[in-house]
Amino acid sequence: MRAFRRHLSYANVISTLALFIALGMGSAYAASQLGPKSVGAKQLRPGAVTADKIRKHAVTAPKLKAGAVKQGKIATNAITADKIAAGAVNGAKLPNEVVTTEKIAADAVTGGKVNEASLSQVPAAATANSATVATTANPEAFAKVSSEGTVFPGDSKGIGTADVVNGKLPGIYCVSVPFVPRGAQVTPEHANSNDVSVFVKLGGTESCPAPAVEVQLYSGTSLQKGPFYVVFYR
Repeated sequence: MRAFRRHLSYANVISTLALFIALGMGSAYAASQLGPKSVGAKQLRPGAVTADKIRKHAVTAPKLKAGAVKQGKIATNAITADKIAAGAVNGAKLPNEVVTTEKIAADAVTGGKVNEASLSQVPAAATANSATVATTANPEAFAKVSSEGTVFPGDSKGIGTADVVNGKLPGIYCVSVPFVPRGAQVTPEHANSNDVSVFVKLGGTESCPAPAVEVQLYSGTSLQKGPFYVVFYR
């Protein structure tokens, strides 16, 4: 002990203290000056990188691997309309029955998107199909017929001379049309006598079996040949 005290001097104490200080500062300096890329995944202990350690906007789309963001990770109402790219949601992305009536905006479905075969007839359309004014203006078939049963093509539609046959008695004409008519109208051509009358009967007769239509022309009370006009309605 006495020998140690003899060698202990102020210079020895100061130099030893300086050595300890240098060693301590060197370790601290080394810890704060890590080399580039010297800290990797292996150097991070589990749970070391917490949410508050991640800088705002540091995690960008290229940093996310495919399938990393699952449905359970998305907060309610997090995906708004402005976050969806144009055309991103197509038919293949929509499950069955997800687009209901209340999800469709007014006037969003145009005529080109509607399957017409799926639509039922509008109630008033049935009446329009057989409207009196419309069918009168453009009947399905009509003809101007001479007293001998000849049809005038320029004044006829859907009926030819071959479609008019003289009945068993003079003044009876059997007229065939390309459909089963639901109505018909016949008028005599202008004659000098005022007692000329004409009649039409649908559904066939003894003289004109169905589907032919019978036309009868009278002068007074007697059958007589004569020209007439006839119109048929579907």
